[in-house]
Amino acid sequence: MNKPAPNGHHAADDPRFGRIAAALIGAGALGVIATSAFYALAGPPAALPGGAASIEEARAATVTAAGWMRMAGLVGMPSDVLLAVGGLMMVAMKRGEGAGVAIAGWLAMAIAGVLFIIVDAMVALVLPPAALLAHGEAAYAGLRALFDVLFAIGAWTTGAGALAAAWSAHWPEYRWRVVLWLMRSAGVVGVLANTAYLLGLPGSRLIGPGVALVAVALLALSGAVYSNSRRADEGTPFIAMKSP
Repeated sequence: MNKPAPNGHHAADDPRFGRIAAALIGAGALGVIATSAFYALAGPPAALPGGAASIEEARAATVTAAGWMRMAGLVGMPSDVLLAVGGLMMVAMKRGEGAGVAIAGWLAMAIAGVLFIIVDAMVALVLPPAALLAHGEAAYAGLRALFDVLFAIGAWTTGAGALAAAWSAHWPEYRWRVVLWLMRSAGVVGVLANTAYLLGLPGSRLIGPGVALVAVALLALSGAVYSNSRRADEGTPFIAMKSP
């Protein structure tokens, strides 16, 4: 038998809580979509794990792409903050059956937001100056290795979090089935691509698209959360759906 899904107005009984969470996630997701475009313009050799065949190629590409990398980081850092805060607010909205897995997923995505603040700071303000250092090959190599692994584990954490958050289909934000399957698809891509990279296997080409797909999924989810919050304010009941 289907059960009524929670309406998300638990924190301080604030009727605007769900809408604020939706606005933060939506704005952060839009920012990450823009950030992903800037990363793409910078090019994989300069700005993505596994994108360069050698550290020399990566360093040369970083010098060339410094402007796009700076844009990516400056847009990405505040977007990461918004997503992290929005994810923590989603944690506060989860109660009842299946909440444990969903809370774990949203906490994971909030942690990933913190990791990506560091990643975006490095891409904007650390790697380009390091690439320009005279006799700075070793310094750049060390910083680039740190950037690559933080990016990969951040994207892996995002993917795992998305899968956990969408593990159960009964949450009201998944009333729109496209949101559910966007989250699950983005999660699978993120986990597989970054696991492959961290294990030294092929798959790094999907890391960037995987991050962009998560952002698109979160943007769609923010619309569903906002709509559900409005329905709750109007007293319209939510009917939970059975998990497939």
